Amino acid sequence: MKGQKWSPLALALLVLTGCTYDNLQTLGDPRDCDTFEVSYGMDILPLVSDHCQGCHSGAAPSAGIGFEGHAEIASNAENMLDRMGRAPDDNLLMPQSGKLDSCSIALFSAWINAGKPNN
Repeated sequence: MKGQKWSPLALALLVLTGCTYDNLQTLGDPRDCDTFEVSYGMDILPLVSDHCQGCHSGAAPSAGIGFEGHAEIASNAENMLDRMGRAPDDNLLMPQSGKLDSCSIALFSAWINAGKPNN
C-alpha cells in the first residue's frame, strides 16, 4: 500500500469507527435498547421488580412508598426517574445498590413519555 493516498472520507470513516468504550455496562449497547414500543409488562415491571420492589413493597415499604402494581408505579414514575438519573455519588440515587444502565433509564423515560400505559 506504499504510495496509496486515502480520501478524506475514508480517513474520516477510519477515525470515527475506531472509537471504543471501556465500560459498556455504563454506556449500554444502543442496539439492545429499543424504546419505540415500551411495555409496562415486558419492560417496566421487570425493571421495578428487579431493582425497586425489594425495598418498596410489602406491609412496610421503604419511606412509605410502595411500588406494587401499575397504579403505584405510575403515580410515582417521575420521582422514580429523577432518583434513577442522579449521579452515582448522590445520596438520593436509587436503587441504593448503584446506578442503573442507560438503557433501563431510557426505557423508563420512554414509558413515562408514552403516558405510562398499562400494557
